[in-house]
Amino acid sequence: MPGLVVDPAAGPHAGVPVALTHGAGGDVHGAGLQALAEGLAVLGHTVVRFNLPYREAGRSSPPAAEKSVPGYREGYEAARDAVGDSGRWAVGGKSYGGRVASLAVAEGMEVAALVFYGYPLHPPGKQAALRVAHWPSITVPCLFLEGTMDPFCNLDLLREHLPSLGGPATLHVVEGGDHSLQVRASSSADGRPRNPARVMADLAPVVSSWLESVAVRS
Repeated sequence: MPGLVVDPAAGPHAGVPVALTHGAGGDVHGAGLQALAEGLAVLGHTVVRFNLPYREAGRSSPPAAEKSVPGYREGYEAARDAVGDSGRWAVGGKSYGGRVASLAVAEGMEVAALVFYGYPLHPPGKQAALRVAHWPSITVPCLFLEGTMDPFCNLDLLREHLPSLGGPATLHVVEGGDHSLQVRASSSADGRPRNPARVMADLAPVVSSWLESVAVRS
């Protein structure tokens, strides 16, 4: 499958494999997504990043998230085929990609867990337009990596709706993080900026530990 990148697990430990895709305007080479994938690989997880079909077709704007679900399923199957692992994986992605993954899981795609990197809970400035109607159908553990400065995710609203998920949810908050979890100097507790690659590399151990604690494969 074009647009597929495999980050093989390092070392003897075989952690839960992970399939990830990009946000609406990104691709598999986004700095934050790449840093997370490479960080998880170092910690023993095979990670496969894949482009959604609209990106492979050269389009910069995505279709409605529901229309990308078949493409996500295809990417997930291609990831498992590329690695030769037919067990249940953790899946997810950046923003739009994570939302598409959640829709696929809500529709019955069998996975071990979901990882969201900046879940787009609502459009900026439109907090009434929540993207949670499918959440009760998600029964696997979910990890949300969210920033306090993200215009796509009001954290109070997120906390209010997490109980509507059909499975357990964990929220990890990045203080000062925007939608890509970039932390600007003006929002940083120590006055130092952190780009998405740095933040996501730092979060890789958090994600790995969470996967170890919740993901049961079959």
